[in-house]
Amino acid sequence: DLGFQNIHYYAAAATKYGTEAKGGYEYDGKSYDAVFAHVDGYQTCNQCHNPHTLELQLEGCADCHEGVTSAEDLRDVRMAGSLVDYDGDGDLEEGVFYETQGLQEILYQAMRDYAAEVAGTPIVYDAASYPYWFTDEEERYSAWTPRLLKAAYNYQVSKKDPGEYAHGGKYIIQLL
Repeated sequence: DLGFQNIHYYAAAATKYGTEAKGGYEYDGKSYDAVFAHVDGYQTCNQCHNPHTLELQLEGCADCHEGVTSAEDLRDVRMAGSLVDYDGDGDLEEGVFYETQGLQEILYQAMRDYAAEVAGTPIVYDAASYPYWFTDEEERYSAWTPRLLKAAYNYQVSKKDPGEYAHGGKYIIQLL
């Protein structure tokens, strides 16, 4: 009787507000980051994004993040206080974007292994096709276990915010 429920389109606010918004599935006994506090002057959506187009306003970014001239450059940002190799690839220099991307890959593979071995039905993710989770025969996935469903939800949360690494990377890392 279990089925996948999708988080709302573009989960940026849920990512930014972390455990206060509880946008992801949070496991009992684990701690999760609250509101991502950037620096003064860059705390609200409108301070980083054009309120009409959502395009990034990058003018002030380079003041703290050397070499940032495009939105893609923000993928390489890693703050000095983040000295953990979250995805286990040995690279402590890569931006948080790449850490979350690495964790997404690890979680997705773990889900595929679990689905095949425990749930008994292989699972495939397609970000461009609702309901996102399918069997390898392209049918809607229905062999959910509670554990697999929780992992799938958190995976989807991480995928539905294209700026997750900047909005609340620590929260996404904790969910993954």
